Amino acid sequence: MLLPALSVAIIGMVQGAGVSQGYVNPDGKYPEVSRDFFGQGVANIATGFVGGLPAGGSISGTVLILGAGARSRWTNILSGAFVALIVLVAAPLAERVPMPALAALLIVAGFQGLRIESALSIWKTSKASSAAMVLTFLATLVLPLHFAVLLGVAFSIVLYVARASSEIAISQLVLVPGGMPVEQPTPKKLPSNQLTVLYVQGNLFFAAAKSAEKALPEVEGTERAVVALLLRGKAEISSTFIAVLRRYAEALQARGGRLMLVGVEPGAGEQLARSGVLKVIGEDNVFPVAEQLGLAMNRAAAAAHAWLSPGT
Repeated sequence: MLLPALSVAIIGMVQGAGVSQGYVNPDGKYPEVSRDFFGQGVANIATGFVGGLPAGGSISGTVLILGAGARSRWTNILSGAFVALIVLVAAPLAERVPMPALAALLIVAGFQGLRIESALSIWKTSKASSAAMVLTFLATLVLPLHFAVLLGVAFSIVLYVARASSEIAISQLVLVPGGMPVEQPTPKKLPSNQLTVLYVQGNLFFAAAKSAEKALPEVEGTERAVVALLLRGKAEISSTFIAVLRRYAEALQARGGRLMLVGVEPGAGEQLARSGVLKVIGEDNVFPVAEQLGLAMNRAAAAAHAWLSPGT
């Protein structure tokens, strides 16, 4: 029962997200998807205790009630009350409604629920998203719905991992006294007896760790080099990237150098401490993020120059 249950849960979440992001609220704002998921989950848990069926957002139902003039959340409550009343009082009459009429109603609602403009926007914007959209659409035509949705989710995850591994970039920031830093390509090899400031751009997802490690300058043949890695805005660091930091710090230390982490967010600092990498790098080489832009970098640069030129 695990796979069918997972499929039903994913279908419910996908439908709920599709409805909430496809139709704006009366106040002109789109609802918060996470709150919709929470409410839907609580409702389904409560339904399970009374033998009810799992429910989720319905695009066809939303189209129908909006077409009928719905304006508030009371629409769903009243619709449920009327359905219960009809089932209790007029069930024999309801079953006389011809099935072709109900099928036609669903076809019309489904057609009105198509988001052609959104599909065209996805098609023109992203090739990866377009591929996921087309694959999921074709899968729904030849596979049961729950398998088609699972296939689309799995394919989207694969695409996300592939994109995350290629979207990270590391560039060099050349500090200019009294001015803004100048961004330059990362050197292939670290210069000896100098401070090299590197700026990490992109998500530090585990899939991107290997790409980031390849983008770091080579340490081989370098002596007494200092690397300041700017991590401002990285609230969380994957364990794979932490392992990259450990290896790079140890490689620098083996050649008399130091690795400095600049602009470290509180959450990332806790991860470094729990993993033990903070002891390898050294607490004095970690500069927490500051409210003022550039303050942590200035402190790191001053510490690096003082270490590179003792007594000056």
